[in-house]
Amino acid sequence: MTGIPRWAMLLLAAAFALYAIAASQGWLRDPSLAKADYVGTIDVSADDAKLYRAVPFEWRVNSAAGSFKGNDTAHIRIDPSGERTVLCGWVPLDKGGASIRATRWLSEARLAVGDIKVTALFIAPVDKKPGDGLNAGCLRLDEGIKPTADAPLRLEGSAVRE
Repeated sequence: MTGIPRWAMLLLAAAFALYAIAASQGWLRDPSLAKADYVGTIDVSADDAKLYRAVPFEWRVNSAAGSFKGNDTAHIRIDPSGERTVLCGWVPLDKGGASIRATRWLSEARLAVGDIKVTALFIAPVDKKPGDGLNAGCLRLDEGIKPTADAPLRLEGSAVRE
């Protein structure tokens, strides 16, 4: 019976284990992105919502049904007051299928914060209003990365597959 040699299977298993360790440690991150960790969500009260800035963006999604594009607005806050800077944000799901496509685009987009870039994946899609159970997603930047609270914000990315 011919098959895959045992040594090849062991080599493949070892390569997979090394890949898993590298991915879990963040060694495979996009080098153009600042190092950051997703830290969960935070409740946004009506008063807290005033600290978030509207960041408009244009999204593009390609699918078997065609190509779609639209405009939306994310709400983002930079909080540099702690030991490590925290970014929190949300995008409202108020446009049906267009909102779902906007969140799909955000899952691969980048957020430019001044002169650094981070993944926009932390921006939470929400269907609630501030003060009514809205939870923003939050990302904590590594130590030493300290953009100011009023740093310019811009969402960027290319078309994504649905």
